[in-house]
Amino acid sequence: MIKFFRKIRKNLLSEGKTGKYLKYAIGEIILVVIGILIALQVNEWNSDRNKRKSEKILIVQLKSDLEKSKIELGEIKEYHLDRARASTIILQSFWKTETPNDSIVNYFQLAGSTKMYSPILGTTKSLISSGNIDLISSSEFKNDIVSYVEKVESKLKDIKRHEESYFRKGVELIDEIMPNNVQPKEYYIKRFDEATKEDLDRWDETGLYIVPKNLDVVPFKSDLKKIFQNKLFFRGYKKLYLYQYNGYRIYDEILILTIELLDKLNSTELVKTE
Repeated sequence: MIKFFRKIRKNLLSEGKTGKYLKYAIGEIILVVIGILIALQVNEWNSDRNKRKSEKILIVQLKSDLEKSKIELGEIKEYHLDRARASTIILQSFWKTETPNDSIVNYFQLAGSTKMYSPILGTTKSLISSGNIDLISSSEFKNDIVSYVEKVESKLKDIKRHEESYFRKGVELIDEIMPNNVQPKEYYIKRFDEATKEDLDRWDETGLYIVPKNLDVVPFKSDLKKIFQNKLFFRGYKKLYLYQYNGYRIYDEILILTIELLDKLNSTELVKTE
């Protein structure tokens, strides 16, 4: 093609047709410019298409993270609610003339347990730290993602602070007042009586006995009537209640934020066209 144009130019010059040559040269320049513009437009179109592909992949990953977090946040929220209810039952049993029956020990154990959960923020944090958040075409949605991460991390710090201020100190107070086991000796005697020979051999081999083999040296079952009149014991479970209630409340707030972001994500055209 280049040789063809070169031959035309040579013929025009050799024939002395300068005017036609100039017109031809200008036309050739215009063709070259048009070709460059078309190439640039094609490159820009390909670049934009690749960005949209990358954006769709990120949206799908983000949706997966949020949906999993939604389920797990609902579970951890209920976990803390159950324990807050157990603490409430214990606190309502104080200062009464009648001593609670032995079933109250089940609430002791429930209220004294805990676990913490962090929503899945891998994709969202990676988007922000790597700068790939610019692949998201919607400026509003980009702001929503950044705001979500900031709010969730702030609330997780609140839960950690409550765990240190309330749960740990509550457990310390309770252990101080009730250091002994809340189960009667008969409970463990029954456990040993029902154990199989294999269980006993395994316990001997590993040393993993629940209590010392000589039960006579272990002080069992605290005086329920006495501890339900003890102010420090009450304060201990009050701290557990505050931790568990706040955990339930904060995880619920994170769950609401997660659902809101998921709803916005599901409204995007990228998700609709999956």
